Amino acid sequence: MSTGVPTRGSLPLADWVFSYQRKWFGADLVAGGTSAAVVIPKAMAYATIAGLPVQVGLYTALVPMAIYAVLGTSRPLSVSTTTTIAVLTAAELGEVVPGGDPASLLRATAMLALIVGGVLVLASLLRLGFVANFISEPVLVGFKAGIGVVIVVDQLPKILGFTFREGRSSTTCLPFSAEFRRPRCRH
Repeated sequence: MSTGVPTRGSLPLADWVFSYQRKWFGADLVAGGTSAAVVIPKAMAYATIAGLPVQVGLYTALVPMAIYAVLGTSRPLSVSTTTTIAVLTAAELGEVVPGGDPASLLRATAMLALIVGGVLVLASLLRLGFVANFISEPVLVGFKAGIGVVIVVDQLPKILGFTFREGRSSTTCLPFSAEFRRPRCRH
């Protein structure tokens, strides 16, 4: 995405850093603090949805923003983790690391991040951003609604206090039997 402003250097950072005005700092500090108060806890929660340690959420909140500050070309763009990314990451990690070994999960997550980052850099170099315009609004709304249902169903065991047998997840096992007496997937 281009801002339409000629660049001073090879990095987009050079476009805004030289024109930054000192009077903006106070408002930027408040905006950054407000964003951090929302994004950091949210990213930590999304890490747990993906089956990763909470600390991974801190990295997903901070590292992409630092990289985008240097390489990004859109000032109003929000760079953060989302429920969609958390659910898709959890699904992929469940396929690649079925045992859930923490060290293997972290290695697989790092590799997934590198692959996705490489694809995004390639798409940027090929100027493929226009492809997103072909995704219709109903498709996006349906996808977001589906993700919402998956998250709610995934959190039900934690809220209602039951567990699933090993190898089962809330997305593959209905939490209650037809009589609604007790969880059907309890040990």
